[in-house]
Amino acid sequence: MSDEAIEAILPGPVALARRMGGVGSWMIRDPLRLGDDSDVISMAGGFPAPESLPAAEIGAAGARVLGSARATAALQYSAAQGLPELREWIATRATAQRGQPVHPDQVIVTAGALQALDVVSKALIDPGDVVAIDDPAFPASLHCLRMYQSEVLAVDVDDEGMDVDALAERLAGGHRPKLVYTVATFHNPTGATLTAARRMRLADLAERYGFAVVEDDPYSALRFRGEPVPPVSAYSDRVLTLGSFSKTLGPGLRIGWVIAPPALAEAITRAKRWSDLHTSTFVQFTLLELLGQPGWWEAHLARLPGLYRERCAALRSAVATHLAGVLEVNDPAGGLFVWGRVVAAGIGADDLLDAAVRRGVSFVSGPQFAVHRPDPATLRLSFAGHPPDRLDLAVRRLAAAAASLVA
Repeated sequence: MSDEAIEAILPGPVALARRMGGVGSWMIRDPLRLGDDSDVISMAGGFPAPESLPAAEIGAAGARVLGSARATAALQYSAAQGLPELREWIATRATAQRGQPVHPDQVIVTAGALQALDVVSKALIDPGDVVAIDDPAFPASLHCLRMYQSEVLAVDVDDEGMDVDALAERLAGGHRPKLVYTVATFHNPTGATLTAARRMRLADLAERYGFAVVEDDPYSALRFRGEPVPPVSAYSDRVLTLGSFSKTLGPGLRIGWVIAPPALAEAITRAKRWSDLHTSTFVQFTLLELLGQPGWWEAHLARLPGLYRERCAALRSAVATHLAGVLEVNDPAGGLFVWGRVVAAGIGADDLLDAAVRRGVSFVSGPQFAVHRPDPATLRLSFAGHPPDRLDLAVRRLAAAAASLVA
């Protein structure tokens, strides 16, 4: 039998699920990989400052757990919703932020905030449901929502966060989202913070039109200027809050949570259970050991704002010095990023990225965050992972890259 005849009777490749057609890859992967090269200064990823991660304390806490009577329990299966003590710890702090009671039964512990969004989507989104989302948006969140075959409604973000008036116009025009997803505090990628007035308006719209708000809150503990703004959840019971320890204790821990309205908590717990049974029991016990030390958490958090304030100022100063007339960046009050715009004629962010990588520095171009309308002049720079002198070197390399494009 000929090769052609054999091929004709062989089965074809296994077909992907239709849902995969709406889920793209994320181009940020290559700049992040380049960051593994010690000579490449990566301002691409939202990596916390290495010196902010309490590795020794976490290691000691884990050792105490394994050396105690809890060792066997820490290595066993546990409840899908999370350890009761950790859920109580999360609920207590959420109560203080919201100014209204949060019960531990409303908390579901997850493997990071992205799994929190995934189980919320699994529990609530049917194919064809409309989901409104920030534009620009964190690509992983966008792809997670698209995985469940939702229809994405993009809502522009400006210097005051999601344009809630624009959302209200869409609602008045007949759009009916099931969810509205936003990073309200120190938005990723722009660093903007939704104003209190817009938060109240968003909560009012949720009550009026019956949608749920998914408030992703990974950065609010990293405020280094100004006063905190009450979360959207302070104004409505239709809000699901996503949180995690990724930016404060370490993304490798993979501990996050959902705080859900009571009517939704059980369904989200079921979605979590059939995803992975439960989040790491050992890591949860380790965190409880660490967080149970009187005053430790508060002292740890108090060290972070000064660190990121200095780095943000250093990056902005370097841009003003070395890239005047080429790049302008905003001035966030917290978080890990600045959002920039290339103002030099004839240079786009993607072209600048290509030239920058050749000179040993990387970032993420703005079009990679676009939901519907890419802006080729925008880009995101993370100041979190490097000290001021290294940030200055990165910007000088970026300036050399820009100069090569002008030439």
